[in-house]
Amino acid sequence: MSRIYVNGRFLTRPITGVERYAYMICKTLVEMGTDFTIICPNSPLMSCYDVGNLPIVHYGFGRSHLWEQFVLPFYFIGKKDYVMFSFTGLGTILLRNKIMTIHDLSFLDNPQWFSKGYYWWYKLMTPLAVRTSKHIITVSEFSKKEILRFYPFIKEENISIAYNAADEKFFHFQLQDSVPTKPFALTVSSLDPRKNFGRLIEAFKDIKGCSLFIVGSHNRIFTQEGSMTATKDTIHFLGRVSDEELVRLYNQAICFIFPSLYEGFGLPVIEAMKCGCPVLVSDIPVLREVCGEAAIYFNPHHIEDIRNTIEQFLKKNDTLRPTVIAKGYENANRFSWEKTAKKIILLAQHYK
Repeated sequence: MSRIYVNGRFLTRPITGVERYAYMICKTLVEMGTDFTIICPNSPLMSCYDVGNLPIVHYGFGRSHLWEQFVLPFYFIGKKDYVMFSFTGLGTILLRNKIMTIHDLSFLDNPQWFSKGYYWWYKLMTPLAVRTSKHIITVSEFSKKEILRFYPFIKEENISIAYNAADEKFFHFQLQDSVPTKPFALTVSSLDPRKNFGRLIEAFKDIKGCSLFIVGSHNRIFTQEGSMTATKDTIHFLGRVSDEELVRLYNQAICFIFPSLYEGFGLPVIEAMKCGCPVLVSDIPVLREVCGEAAIYFNPHHIEDIRNTIEQFLKKNDTLRPTVIAKGYENANRFSWEKTAKKIILLAQHYK
């Protein structure tokens, strides 16, 4: 098998869905006893990652795209029989022995959601990265179809699906304290236009007897989302929270709402299911793929349908809740980091 290397630039960035994907694969590879190396810039790593057991090598300075494209390649001069995985971003275009991950192509499908700098960088660089990669990993059948739609020169057999999964720390427990006095619904994501929080907030303004807690923060790569204001009694922006606090929120919430317009996978829905939280989600193809029959669906473009779906669930909570939770547990167990890590190992063995 080729020696496995991982582009570790993700460890210098705050943890979002794609960084968690990269981190959990590396963590699981360690737990499985896999021999591999993570190459990181000589920059401080984010404290949100537990890197104690990770096989990290620091090389070169900087942590931007420039490090990835022009510094990282020098590490591999003279090396043979290796494959370098990039689980986030583009990877380095100058390397040929690499496998890159494309989580989604929302910047091509909906460029209006992104800053011009981000859009043009990825529009120009992604085809180059794809053409110089031995193989492409993606996180859903939906994203695979999107890749083939936008880059028809790629052979279908050169794309593999390696799903997301929920960390074992996301689990259901009986609340012994801090039981909320007022029911609340929870939503978790970065605060960007495709997450559709504007419509969710509008829908929630007329819902009685339940608050909405929003976990997440804004990223400068996205255009600003309008009409996202908190109200003292109903809608609360919590910003970033620790994983421990997030697990507690999933367990306390009366339901989890995911109104996204576009996703590559939608990891928070699986985290919520693992914590025994009923899930209400957008009726879009990728969430049908990921959630199956374990979620309640609504039209994310219609505020009235979002509101009605939430209100109907709240009215029927006592009867709906046990069934939705049970289906959620069963569905979430379809996904595991061990299955994903095994696919990574198989790819490394194939491209020896």
